[in-house]
Amino acid sequence: MGSARWWVLVWAGVCVLFLSGCAATGLNYASVSGSLPPLKENGCRVFFYRSGSIVGAALQPEIRLDLQVVGRSQPGGFFYVDTVPGRHLASSQTEVEARLEFDIEAGQTLYVESSIGFGLLVGRVQLNLKPEGTALADLSSLRYTGTEVLVAQPASPPVVARELPRGRVTMDDLEALLPPTAQGGAR
Repeated sequence: MGSARWWVLVWAGVCVLFLSGCAATGLNYASVSGSLPPLKENGCRVFFYRSGSIVGAALQPEIRLDLQVVGRSQPGGFFYVDTVPGRHLASSQTEVEARLEFDIEAGQTLYVESSIGFGLLVGRVQLNLKPEGTALADLSSLRYTGTEVLVAQPASPPVVARELPRGRVTMDDLEALLPPTAQGGAR
């Protein structure tokens, strides 16, 4: 009996380690909300988020806005997308595709919650619009998973691409790119 209990504890520990690797890491909403860039003139914003529920934690499907991948549905995470006013389609897919069509106006912010429900073979993703009050309460415990850096960065000069001369590439040009040989000279 003691041996069986030990194996149960070992497997429980392995599961906890595995699932904790699936959780979102990043700054929490309170830390980044003040550094969100303002909306552009006539722009709008859509937040996508998912609670930290353990249900379906290993599933992290891509989220698309108007057929373009904009992020992943990660447990305990959120990200946002700035877009233009009008009708939009949010979608995500595991064994079936979840689709959510919505209209958004200039200056408006909408909140889309993704969740994983039970499916036939794997969990099914669900997308739902949430009221601002509910969404902000949900976001308070979530972590930023977007690709845009939301912390103040020191200003740096812009990188300017320089025009490379056009012409024929010779073997000497290519050999100049190779590392020196053991004798210290170029190849």
